Amino acid sequence: MRSKPPSQPSPLLRRGPSTEAEAANRVPRPVAALARSDPAGTVIAAHQHARDQFIYAIHGVMTIEARGVIWTIPPSHGMWMPAHVAHQIHMDTAVEMRTLYFWRDTVPALGDGCHVLAVTPLLRELILRAMTIPPQYEWDSPDGRLMSLIVDELGALEARPLSLKLPTDKRLARLCQRLIEDPGLPASIAELGKQVGLSERSVIRLFPQETGLSLHRWRQQARLMRAFALSELGMNVGQIGLELGYGSASAFGKMFAKQFGRAPRAVLGSSG
Repeated sequence: MRSKPPSQPSPLLRRGPSTEAEAANRVPRPVAALARSDPAGTVIAAHQHARDQFIYAIHGVMTIEARGVIWTIPPSHGMWMPAHVAHQIHMDTAVEMRTLYFWRDTVPALGDGCHVLAVTPLLRELILRAMTIPPQYEWDSPDGRLMSLIVDELGALEARPLSLKLPTDKRLARLCQRLIEDPGLPASIAELGKQVGLSERSVIRLFPQETGLSLHRWRQQARLMRAFALSELGMNVGQIGLELGYGSASAFGKMFAKQFGRAPRAVLGSSG
């Protein structure tokens, strides 16, 4: 029997951007670094920065919402957040965040879009090293050259499908919130629709118009995205499949490989 999903605890804290983050945005250098730690359930309320931002965590899984879309960010990935884009961050587990801020157009390859990017082992080590560099480093110095290498590495990263568009219809938004909180919920379309005051036919008709996906595909994607948080909490592939409503580990593995091109152990193992 499925237990209540442990990966979406009630928010413990609701915070805005820290004074340290505001200070990092004012550093007169092309790249600035910032480290912070947050317990599971923490919500950083909707905010924006004057600089482009790369949001990364060496431990933990985050859910980020911006522009009507949610993204899952496991430790094997990071998120490019353009300047002046309002975004909210939810810590699905305890998170050790390591953020980089960039002057506009420092990483032109990433542009003005929000992207989840697969982080290479080299970039991970460069980010860790960047956290030890004094804010007022000289660009033409070993520290500056390391920051310049980070810029080059970021521009070459591969985007990953770890996002879901949220509906603007309030009834469908409530339905989606239920599936975000418990993506393994076994309820049928008719049952889900009834809970928010919609018929099965209305859900089937409206959902693709609002999200670009059928409810079945959207729920499937929500399940695969949640798998990263469950892995971070120590679940194995079989337990994750059961928690997400799959009949077997092989059924979950087949669907995961279809979406990400690799078996769950090859991808999720790098996020734990």
